[in-house]
Amino acid sequence: MREVRLGDSGVVTTALGFGCGQLLRVASARERERLLGVAFDAGVRHFDVARSYGLGAAEAELGRFARGRRDQLVIATKFGIEVSAAAGRLRALQGLARRVLNAMPALRALLRPRGGAVLAPRRHDAATARASLETSLRELGTDSVDLFLLHEPTLEGVEGAGVLAFLEDARREGKIRAFGVAGPFDEALRIDRALPALTPVLQVPTDTLSRHVEHAARRPGQGLVLFSVLSGAIDTIVRHAGRDDATRRRWREAVGVDCASPDALAPLLLRYGLAANPAGVVLFSTTRAARIPALAAAASGEGAGSVTALTARIDEELAAKEPS
Repeated sequence: MREVRLGDSGVVTTALGFGCGQLLRVASARERERLLGVAFDAGVRHFDVARSYGLGAAEAELGRFARGRRDQLVIATKFGIEVSAAAGRLRALQGLARRVLNAMPALRALLRPRGGAVLAPRRHDAATARASLETSLRELGTDSVDLFLLHEPTLEGVEGAGVLAFLEDARREGKIRAFGVAGPFDEALRIDRALPALTPVLQVPTDTLSRHVEHAARRPGQGLVLFSVLSGAIDTIVRHAGRDDATRRRWREAVGVDCASPDALAPLLLRYGLAANPAGVVLFSTTRAARIPALAAAASGEGAGSVTALTARIDEELAAKEPS
């Protein structure tokens, strides 16, 4: 798979990265390992995780997979969002809960957490960064991570000078290779403008509907990672393109793929992200290993359909909107 250098960060990684936010939605540990293995075998070397993913269990899952191949992986993790103490106590029950919910999907709506009960209040200060990094290194079973990112901070909630001093110290000590900010586009840009020393790497959402990155000025030397390239747009496009036979046929003829089919559309959406960020990383996530080879092929430009025709069809029939 094509490699990219993330700006001046010194991190060389693959153009596609696998997001581990949904990893614990796969009930079986064996299937989770297989999912990561299929991504690895497809050429993906960039794996994105966070302290909060999988009720705090995703880092350990990725760490088990990384054993024996750590030097071949680029691992990005994040700090600032932690699971609540109550949610943490449920961690051991996740496997059982996933199996029950898979067998009885109607229970999902009843058991979905209300509000922010699963997450503790966000903290982006030096003490939190230090404690979170030590926990992440232990869970991942490694001495260092390649990217250490502030997870969805607000400008007002960042202890700028203290966090920056800690991050620089951690980099000098070899515990991290690079750092930056991951979060919603507008807030990440606010931090980038006010505290540029914190954002040598910026991880933000974009998709074919919002096209955020196309309209944003990029600082020279800044590494860019995109997420929500699939999830931000796919449901809206599939629903619109499949609303009737005539619309489905019109989109298929114009774009070159069946845009009412998620499996057919997803690689094309990834190709959009890769074209919008040719020198950076585009993250994708799935719980189905069978989808990964076709998605990974997008990094080499393979796949049916025209990105230009897709965006033209969107401009013609769908008003641009923020990703959901």
